[in-house]
Amino acid sequence: MKKSVLPFLFALAMSTIGAQTISTISVVSDEWEDCTAKDGSGLYFDVIRQVYAGSKLDIRIVPFARSVQMVESKRADLSVGNYVGDVEKGLYPMYPIDYDDVTVLMTKATGASFAGESSLKGKKVAWITDYGYENHIKVPMTFVEVSDRESGINMLKAGRVDYYVETSEEILGALEGLKLSEDDFKLEPIKYLSLYVCFADNDKGKRLQAMWDKRIPELIASGALEKIYAKWDFSDSYQRLKKAR
Repeated sequence: MKKSVLPFLFALAMSTIGAQTISTISVVSDEWEDCTAKDGSGLYFDVIRQVYAGSKLDIRIVPFARSVQMVESKRADLSVGNYVGDVEKGLYPMYPIDYDDVTVLMTKATGASFAGESSLKGKKVAWITDYGYENHIKVPMTFVEVSDRESGINMLKAGRVDYYVETSEEILGALEGLKLSEDDFKLEPIKYLSLYVCFADNDKGKRLQAMWDKRIPELIASGALEKIYAKWDFSDSYQRLKKAR
């Protein structure tokens, strides 16, 4: 009798623990327009709130490199906006949260002979520190890491680098902030990369990871996620996520 009851009680206890809401989740992220605003609004934060409904989010906006360090050192539960390989000591879920268009910004003169990713070979290419594009662009180049996109674009304009790489939305926002005309440059997307929420490699992170991969298909099936992505005008990303289910 004892042999049959104890395993049952153990399984029941574990299922109860798994069903408990995690009271507070510490979230770290860089600031990206329409995705992760300082006031806690944005697509990514809305998705995280939906997945972990009932939990309080402790959101901190920090530079991207620091967000990775905080998750790897377990000073935060999850970071947002990671490519595969960005976080070496973290847990990646099955389902991404978004997809980035990796876009090359160049001057009109350079753009006249641009022929895709191969044109980066042997060139000076700038991007923000720890964005890790060198892991995804498979041509030899000299990459220059900068602290912010404005610095990278100014280096491009001054001829100190040949290309600047980031997403088209962030590039266009930076050009507007610098009061530079898009017409003076050329933007060319070269590939799409999946973006993930990444979790600390501990017991809490494992619970959060399991909950994410359970809830995302459920929220797709219910239509809840489609509404969130439509609200922020990210319907293309939703369709890609739906296909990945």
